[in-house]
Amino acid sequence: MRPIYILIIVITAISGLTQCKKDKNTDCIDNTQRNELLQSLQKYSFDSVQFSGNERRFLNEIRAIANDIDALSDNVDTTISLENTYDQILSNFLAHIALVEQKANAFYNGSPAKIILTKNAFVLMSYDALQRKYPEFMWTQLGIFAANEVRNGLVMALMLRQTLMKNNINIPFNGSDVSSVLLATSDVLIQGQLDVLSDIGCLGILNKKIGAGNIKNEAWLTNEGREAFRLQELAEQQLAIGNCSQYMDLQTQAAIQFGAHEQIYILQPMWDQPLMAQFALLNQVVTQLTQHQLVFFGDIFVGTNKSSEFNKGYTIKTPANVSNLANASQRVDVAINGFNTINSIRKSKAGSYWIDYSQIKIGYFYDVYNAPWIE
Repeated sequence: MRPIYILIIVITAISGLTQCKKDKNTDCIDNTQRNELLQSLQKYSFDSVQFSGNERRFLNEIRAIANDIDALSDNVDTTISLENTYDQILSNFLAHIALVEQKANAFYNGSPAKIILTKNAFVLMSYDALQRKYPEFMWTQLGIFAANEVRNGLVMALMLRQTLMKNNINIPFNGSDVSSVLLATSDVLIQGQLDVLSDIGCLGILNKKIGAGNIKNEAWLTNEGREAFRLQELAEQQLAIGNCSQYMDLQTQAAIQFGAHEQIYILQPMWDQPLMAQFALLNQVVTQLTQHQLVFFGDIFVGTNKSSEFNKGYTIKTPANVSNLANASQRVDVAINGFNTINSIRKSKAGSYWIDYSQIKIGYFYDVYNAPWIE
């Protein structure tokens, strides 16, 4: 609880300021390691350390939806234009998301905070499922850890909101109340997460079903998207001949371009909203006042939970030039640094094992960021 009250003090100070102002490719993709880890972690799907038995069963239902990847494209007509094929897969993604929201609304009796956290759980579980099914498409390998950082920020924000409400603390912030801003911001952030999941999921499925070489010149794609598929094709050519180092490096460059596409075209409209501009300011000032000890978003922890794994995981720090998350080019810098760093980590056996272990653990939703008392 103590960090929450520290945050209250910090935000109160900020408020005052703001009021004033066996193919060869198996050599490169270690499916054996992934499968062994998957088997060893299956027990966690029944774990109830953080969740009641009923809630764990509910979360397993959400996980089943997230892992139903084949259903997203099984009945898609691939004889039509690729843009229309994308739209069909997207429609199926949106149907899955709607089902998750419906189930969360019923299970948590309409609690907006719990629904937000359930949607994030679906995002994390989906990235795990996509990465295990399509490991040649690297974006999700970092994406799951970035999305997990968002979960950390959401839990912190919703914990703070709950504390403020329980103690009848009202702190004005840019013409509104902090608790209201925290909930509204969390809602906008989770929608942004779902938008990215749906888009990158569609692109990853198209890559597998159609092939990067058949997608790279599509006019409906962004420039970054076309460049990403061009690099993805080169990466998979290196994968086919077992050139692992070149494969990983080209795969990373492709993921960076996909990351730029997501930040500029999918997420920027979210950050352009006045509410998110406020939140970017809040994140910036909290980070500065606490000397980076408290950060809602920016750093990426490669692991499951930075609190319980502080001496085990890898923290990818926000680049020094990044101070405003509302700026697309600065978020692209975060992505570039993130993909290059995780590429270096995964090239060692220990790093590769840790990434796979953490990813699957998150996918099973064991030891994740959580606060049971959030209502």
